[in-house]
Amino acid sequence: MISRELLNELHIALAERRIQAGTTLLEQHTAEFGSLSPEQPLAGIALGCLAQWLDVGFECEDLLIDLLNRFPIPSRQTLPVSDYIYLQLAEAAIAMRREDSPEALRHLDTVLRLSKELGELSTVAVASFWKARCLRKAGEYDHALEITQNGEGVAARIGLSCVAAVFQTLESWLLFQKGKTRDAVRILQEAETVLRDTDDFITLGNIQSTYGRIALREGRYDHAMQYFEASIDLFKRRPSLEGYLARSLTNIAQAKRFLALQLRRTIDANWERQRAANSVEQRPDVQHKTGQLERMHELLRNAQADLAEADAIYQRTRNHHGAGNVAVNLAQVYLDLGDLDRAETKAAEAFELGATKADYLVMCRARIVQATIANARFEEQIGESEDPSRFAQLAHDCASEAVGLAGHTENRRLTAQAYICQGTTLVNGFFNNTEAARACSDQAENYLDHDRSDALWQELAILRSRILRAGVEDPNLRAWSQGVVGDKSLQRVVGEFEELLIRRVWEREGRKISRVAHRLAVSPKKVRRVLRRLGLLEEQPR
Repeated sequence: MISRELLNELHIALAERRIQAGTTLLEQHTAEFGSLSPEQPLAGIALGCLAQWLDVGFECEDLLIDLLNRFPIPSRQTLPVSDYIYLQLAEAAIAMRREDSPEALRHLDTVLRLSKELGELSTVAVASFWKARCLRKAGEYDHALEITQNGEGVAARIGLSCVAAVFQTLESWLLFQKGKTRDAVRILQEAETVLRDTDDFITLGNIQSTYGRIALREGRYDHAMQYFEASIDLFKRRPSLEGYLARSLTNIAQAKRFLALQLRRTIDANWERQRAANSVEQRPDVQHKTGQLERMHELLRNAQADLAEADAIYQRTRNHHGAGNVAVNLAQVYLDLGDLDRAETKAAEAFELGATKADYLVMCRARIVQATIANARFEEQIGESEDPSRFAQLAHDCASEAVGLAGHTENRRLTAQAYICQGTTLVNGFFNNTEAARACSDQAENYLDHDRSDALWQELAILRSRILRAGVEDPNLRAWSQGVVGDKSLQRVVGEFEELLIRRVWEREGRKISRVAHRLAVSPKKVRRVLRRLGLLEEQPR
């Protein structure tokens, strides 16, 4: 039989984040846990305790499932309330492992309701943390943050400082997602100080991973890789943490891809600048460019290797969310390498993985990549036997769906990315709808807040540049936007621009001179004079 003293020891070890000590104790008493039955005292509490240790890396999922099967519904009706609460906690743990968030939330809500009524605050803290994680995974950041902060307060109030620090790591991540990076870093540093001397490698690894995501957001890709490498080292210390390891491998692959894209932009800018120099001393350095291209491809190959390792873990553990994110990242890498067929296959695979679990985050990311691939096929007109407009329409449909899917989440950056994708599609050579594309650009900027250093902001800048080029139909405007004025004086350029502007506003305002005068705050006489000069109005008889 399981003694209360043993359960107390395990709960204390968990509260103090002495993970190895608790794991050793569990291994010594595996037989007692394996013999549990509904008739035994403290049986339900024992299952709940086991579930909490499963969550911090003790490998006992099969044992816990077997034990839960020994507690059919009729037997649960006679359990003490405290046992029943912990039994529900165990059910929630298994549902979370199966990525069944609705089922997990159903059990957790039961735990929270009963625990609050009975004053079981330590259980309230555990259930709050798990519920917040489920909500975070679903992209419901506001609700997750509220639950996290409430749970953190409960843990601090009952003296569980290490547990409160674990809550802080989640709080930091959620604040970061909401654009409050400074607060996120401060809270993360506080949590790291409390947990530094523990062996809670999950939370310590998550802290390093969050630092890495912040560096990634700020465009500090080399620093991001260092943080992700630190998280990988921590997760490798226990074989049971391979799921967390896979996530960090996915993150570091993303950092390598962004670094490769940054290098590509540098290569292109340097090459164009050198070619434009048109002098013997500044001829393009072909050898230097070749070396940079080799480095770029090396980064992309390394990213592929990291993603392949992560995918193997996710496939083995049947983690749809993780496998879906890996597939999205692989599709992006293949797209960067110009392998559109493999990119298309991986993007479709990612969408199917997301759809299996109604994972709107993965589904949205997959549709964005599919739209990007379709745009690339349209622009390059790959497949001469097919109508290129088919790819343009496919891109439009995928981008529109991505915006809709993003609306099911509270992920502001993903929503911004979806709008950027839609804008890029609307401004392509098939639709050429600059007004709608500009509206998408504005929407994306609203969602990006102050994040103006990373790859997503670069995507927005590229979209704006395309909108500007597409909207500049007049040859003079096109030349002026490039700084080309020939031998014209500033006064002449201003005069020509004035003529162009008055003409366009006149056409847009229904050829009503009074409207043009009101819109541009000039006299109707001046509008008439310009339009006559352009031959758009007949001379009035004297």
